Amino acid sequence: MKISGIVLTYNGEKYLRQVLTQLEKAVDEILVVDSGSTDETIDILKDLQIKPLKRKFDNYGCQCRYAVKNAKFDWVPIVDQDEILTDDLLEEIKQLKISSVTKDGYYVKRNNYLFGKYIKHGGWGNDWVLRLFDRHKGKHTPVNFSVVKVTGKTGRLKNPIIHHPYNNIDEYLDKVQNYATISSREMMQNGKRFKYRYIFFNPLNRMVKKYLWQRGFLDGFHGLVLAVISFYSVFLKYLKLWELEDAQHPRK
Repeated sequence: MKISGIVLTYNGEKYLRQVLTQLEKAVDEILVVDSGSTDETIDILKDLQIKPLKRKFDNYGCQCRYAVKNAKFDWVPIVDQDEILTDDLLEEIKQLKISSVTKDGYYVKRNNYLFGKYIKHGGWGNDWVLRLFDRHKGKHTPVNFSVVKVTGKTGRLKNPIIHHPYNNIDEYLDKVQNYATISSREMMQNGKRFKYRYIFFNPLNRMVKKYLWQRGFLDGFHGLVLAVISFYSVFLKYLKLWELEDAQHPRK
């Protein structure tokens, strides 16, 4: 089988070269979709002789759908600009290419590094994502926190992706702000309505789940920071939903 490797970019200069040079070892085509980078991303792509497709970002799922639609080959691994395929994972994918594929999609485990530390708990340590699939059998859901829905059998690859989602607190909070805006709009469009209990109890439930039930405390101070940010992200999402509703129907 032949593979089209897909990378989504937006100001991803830090890890992009490493992501692409690793990915090209196992694929027959590289397709990059950029959503308006203003850092060195475009220069890196020029240096690697990759001409990106450009599309304004509306949400992650729609961006993925657009990328997959433009792929040349049926099998696609789709990765973000901060997801580096390990050498062992590359070898595993190469073996799939020369053997008979028995599944329609494959999950890959992400090893997440946040603020310089490998995070093993708080939901970060059991992070399986469907990253390799037959595009005729799999499709992303058209929402920001998108997943691939596969019609057929799925399996798991043994080796991980190294993931660097946030390099510092400012970058993480910028993403939280952006995701909260997108999520609140999606909730509004889907008929979800603001209730005061959501803004009080949902953030608390998320933080307790991350820190206690998913044992985020075992990651030390990092675990506490991530649990608190998870509280803030949920709080902000519902606060923005409240603001959207208030703009349409001002409360007295």
